Amino acid sequence: MDQLSCMRVFARVVEHGSFVRAAESLDLPKASATTAVADLEKRLGVRLLHRTTRRLALTDEGGAFYQTCVRVLEQLAEAEDALSGARLAPRGRLRASVPNSFVHQQFFPALPRFLARHPEIELDLVITDRAVNLVEEGIDCAVRAVAIPDDSTLIARRLSPVRRVTCASPEYLEAHGKPASIADLERHNCIRFISPSTSRTSEWTFEKEGERVAFLPRGNLGVTSLEGAVAAAVAGIGIAQVSDVLALPELRACVLQPLLTEWVSHGADVAVVYPSNRYLTAKVKAFSDFVAELLPEEGWWERSPRLPLGT
Repeated sequence: MDQLSCMRVFARVVEHGSFVRAAESLDLPKASATTAVADLEKRLGVRLLHRTTRRLALTDEGGAFYQTCVRVLEQLAEAEDALSGARLAPRGRLRASVPNSFVHQQFFPALPRFLARHPEIELDLVITDRAVNLVEEGIDCAVRAVAIPDDSTLIARRLSPVRRVTCASPEYLEAHGKPASIADLERHNCIRFISPSTSRTSEWTFEKEGERVAFLPRGNLGVTSLEGAVAAAVAGIGIAQVSDVLALPELRACVLQPLLTEWVSHGADVAVVYPSNRYLTAKVKAFSDFVAELLPEEGWWERSPRLPLGT
């Protein structure tokens, strides 16, 4: 058996935790799977697996080599797909990093649709707000809403512009009135976003026809997460300024109402990023298309404020 085939067998043994199940999944005799791993160990001069009568365990060298095997096999599969035209049929393991807020607000409710649409994709989600290192951590792509520097080693597929929405609950507006101008915000309780690193209150920004206005919100509640600002606004505590992507379910359900909509406040575009040393694979494109379906078009609430989620 050639080295690449041995690597494929070894990876499958690790994933199944069994020579027998690995052999069955590859339609090989058990003896062939055992021999393939033994040949690898002989060629490399190291032990890859600890074998007992009850279980298999990776050695330190085996763990490192397994990660290498996964990368090599995935890159080979992607190259074969590109040459054979199979890019139209997404398949294989996809490791994607997704922010916490996006996952819980919009992503998981719609995820069954993606998995049903692409049954040959095995999705591994890395759920974190941290800017992961895609190459070092073996991640295929990441959903981000931050500006990507021009000298970045990442390629960004921009999916949707982000607009910061100034909003409040109907109950708050009924009790305190609706601000007709930016100046009117001075007499309202504003929910302040506090930077976790500097403890400073972030300014709200407004733009219209080339004019830009900065407003420092004042109020009796400050939060260090924008998810907290959304929840506080829904609870009727005051007015918040958050991204329309983050507050999308609440805006669609009309438990938050947008204010001062003649003014625009832009944030960084939502994008799916992937390493520049890889082309846009079928599975990453499929994932990007799915994420794009969940994002709003600018000003969507003005056209159809009760649009169902995910349509």
